[in-house]
This record gives sequence, structure tokens and C-alpha cells, in this order.
Amino acid sequence: MEMAMRRIIFLAVLGLIFGAESLAGMDWGFSAGANICVLRQEEVRDIYGAGFPVGVQAWTGSKNWIVSAGFEYLFERGHALPLDGGQDEFPLRLRVTSIPVTLFYQVWIKDIFLAVGGGASYSWYEENWEDLDIIVKGQKLGPLISFLGGYRFNARWSIFANVRYDPMPTGKSSLLVREVKLGGLKLTAGVMFTL
Repeated sequence: MEMAMRRIIFLAVLGLIFGAESLAGMDWGFSAGANICVLRQEEVRDIYGAGFPVGVQAWTGSKNWIVSAGFEYLFERGHALPLDGGQDEFPLRLRVTSIPVTLFYQVWIKDIFLAVGGGASYSWYEENWEDLDIIVKGQKLGPLISFLGGYRFNARWSIFANVRYDPMPTGKSSLLVREVKLGGLKLTAGVMFTL
């Protein structure tokens, strides 16, 4: 399953980067936005709170189908408490870099667009326990689903809002959970520019 998702991401990114000539009849654009990550795994939320990743995306499509590939970055600080109920706090730093790739089906109602899509996100993460000199890092592929809506001001500029479920699984367990998931439900707002 993970190998198939890696192939899908690889092919989508190649299509976006190298397919400009063969896809000349398609629309191309870029978007940027700010996110808030809510409904995270309780144990992650207790340490880091809500996450605030930022990201950019390139997208292309024709008629009702759109493919997007993006880059997201999340940096957070948090504190872990001992399981025995002691008073010590352990400061933590978390960095997550993700490449989400999504295939959307889009419909237009005048200048309003609505889209639903699914895909995968490949994430690299690093958690640093500052006082203990412990670093936990890895990379993992995970699924995502997305609902997008926006308004087109003119042929070039649009605003959008996106609701995306991206669990960002780590494949690792802790004393508290069987599998740590750094993501969750992401709410995004931003701007799009069409070439």
C-alpha cells in the first residue's frame, strides 16, 4: 500500500514539474495559505496544542479535474510531563515537513468553485527532547481527503478555504498510544494565482 502511494505521489509531482509542454492546454496556478490543525490526537494536542503549518501548492488541471502538489512546514514547541505525575516538565521541539499530493474533482457555480479530493502526503518529522538529548525522527506516507471552496475575483486571482483530514502517521508508538499521528483536521485559508 505504501509503495503504491509513493508511486502516485512521484508520478503526480513529475507531471506537475516536467509536464508543462505536454499539458500546455491545461490551467496552471499556485496557492499559498495558513493552516490550523484541529482535532489532533489527544496525546499530541496535550503536548503541542493546535498546530499552525504554512504551505504553498502548485496545481494544474483541465475542466473538472485538478491535481495539486504542495509543500508544508510546521514548527512547534511543547512540554511533556512525567507519567508518574511528577512536577518536572520536558521541553520539546517538533518540525514536520510534508509534501501533499491531491486529485480533486471540481465544479463551478458562476465564480464560486467547490471541489472534493483525495490523495497522499509524505512527511518528514523530527522531535527533539531538549533537556534529555533525545531526537526521534522519521518519514512516513499517509492518506488525505480534502474539501475545497473558493471565489474567483478575476481570471488570475481567487481566495479559497480548505478542510483537509491529514493524519500524518509516524509509524511509531509511545507509552500512551499504539501509533502517534502528528496531523489531524486542517483548516486552511489563502489565495490562488492562475497563470
